[in-house]
Amino acid sequence: MKFSKENTETKEAFGMKIVEYCGEKNPFPLDCAVVHFRDDQYPWKINHGFYETFFVLEGECTIEFENETVKLSKHDFFVMEPEQKHTSRAKFADVIVMCTPPFDIKNVEFCEKDGR
Repeated sequence: MKFSKENTETKEAFGMKIVEYCGEKNPFPLDCAVVHFRDDQYPWKINHGFYETFFVLEGECTIEFENETVKLSKHDFFVMEPEQKHTSRAKFADVIVMCTPPFDIKNVEFCEKDGR
């Protein structure tokens, strides 16, 4: 099934522009968005019950955990398992982000690095 760029929905949050491709009519057990990271100010969070994957199209970004940092460059791919406290950082990066099952903000817990 093709998801056309003409049917995307764009949202902005935390200095990111999020271009959603799948939307509410998505019949599949995953979703996809292109995230344009631009100002390096993202909250710590825990994804409850879904995997989040990152594929870097342009630029560089990091995924920070409480005890580890993973640097991603152009064409790197990373899979985030559920229930891991993390944040994403990038001053400039365009990243394909996919979630399975599909992203639902009700399944995201925003928190502090050193606490909940």
